[in-house]
Amino acid sequence: MIQILVSCNDRDRYPAWVDPTDQLEGGYVRPWFDLGTVQRISDDTQADADRHGHGSVDTIHVLAGDVSGQGHAVVVSICWMYLGGDKHDQAVEILQPDGGARYSVGADWDWYALSDDLSPIIPFTPDGI
Repeated sequence: MIQILVSCNDRDRYPAWVDPTDQLEGGYVRPWFDLGTVQRISDDTQADADRHGHGSVDTIHVLAGDVSGQGHAVVVSICWMYLGGDKHDQAVEILQPDGGARYSVGADWDWYALSDDLSPIIPFTPDGI
């Protein structure tokens, strides 16, 4: 895994960890984010849904709570377009952290790596950074 900046909308950029050998068709990466970055993605997706409507934006939600004196976070992904349709039972997903406490947010979104000058690198190759 290597750390790079990624985007999926030509506007928002996030630091992420990616495995260069794990790419979707077309060369898009599958990023993993720390909880602080997931909170930023949560804020951004919810603001986009407020601005453009829930029918066009998946949203991420970070729910924090305390259990017996220990803090916990639950990360939820909602695909609003699935609600009310045949895939309604797949509309909500709880994202589990990996061993490094990173979350795979939008695993099927078109995330792409960014070079040092913030140009998209599709397909991603580490030497393109």
